[in-house]
Formats: sequence, C-alpha cells, structure tokens
Amino acid sequence: MSLFSSIQPVRYEGPETANELAYRVYDKDRKVLGKRMEEWLRCAVCYWHSFNWPGNDIFGGGTLPRPWLGPKITQEMAEEKLEAAFDFFSRLGVPYFTFHDVDAMATAATPKEHDRNLKAIVEKMQPRMAASGMKLLWGTANLFSHPRYAGGAATSQDPEIYAWAAAQVRACMEATHRLGGLRALGRPRGL
Repeated sequence: MSLFSSIQPVRYEGPETANELAYRVYDKDRKVLGKRMEEWLRCAVCYWHSFNWPGNDIFGGGTLPRPWLGPKITQEMAEEKLEAAFDFFSRLGVPYFTFHDVDAMATAATPKEHDRNLKAIVEKMQPRMAASGMKLLWGTANLFSHPRYAGGAATSQDPEIYAWAAAQVRACMEATHRLGGLRALGRPRGL
C-alpha cells in the first residue's frame, strides 16, 4: 500500500467535469497544429515543489509533515520519498519529472559522500523510470539552500566552498546524463 493508494489516476475529462482531480483542458492526445498536446507541452512534476517543500512561508513553520523529511535525510528516507514520488507521478500521468540533487538523495557531509549518495538514488531511479515510462526532463545542482552557499557557490571566495559547488554540479550533470535528462527536449546526446 502506497501513500497515494486511495487516489485514482488523474485523467482528462473535459471542461464540464465536476471531478476536482481531473484535467479539464490538458488532453495529452489532442492534436494541435499536427502534434499531440503532450509533444507541445513538456508537463513535469518537480521533486522540490511536490516532495521537499514542507509547507512553510515567511510567517511560520512547515505545515506539510512528510515522513521522508528531517534534519538529516537517510538513504532509507530518500528511497521512501522516491517510492512516493513515482507513485504520484504515475497517478498524474505526466511524462516528465525534474529534480535538484539534494531533493532526491540522502544528506551528505562531504563532496565524496554527496557523490556517493546521488549515485545511490540514481541507481534506484532508473528501474522506476523504466517501469513507469517517466522521463527526466532535467536534473540540477541545488547551490542555494545549504548555509554553506550563503556567500555564493561558484562566486564564493572560499576555495573549499567553490570546490564543493563544482563537485556538486559535476555529479548532478553526470546523474542527469545517466538518466537521459534533456534528451526529452530533443537535444543531441553530447549537449
């Protein structure tokens, strides 16, 4: 039983539907100027907005308790989030997802651990992508939410911070490439 077991897949039902969990306008199979709507619109679910945002705003703490969030994210928590994410993606019926590296992986204390943790979750993503048909639209390095980047990442004057950021970007580019990101946009493999 998954977190979203009680929710039926979201489908196109047209503008007149009373179903709050239905697409009213987006019909992925509708032809628009000779292409299916799905080909024109690269609808994607973003890990951050759907699975990492705790529901806070500038006036208060989070209102969305999530079992996979905490001060330190373990590999087990990252895998629980991954399971929920792909269940959610499949229910929405959108073809793509996106992520920041730290949205998907276990917390890392060193660049080496970051690389290892990202590779571990990518390894778990691949079979879920294959089973669900989901494609990665893009993956990117989060160089803004950790306090180490308060003074910049690639613009930091601290060589250790700069090196961490560079290693994080490299690891995320490799992960995105491995998962087929950006190819969904029709870009050649080498870009």
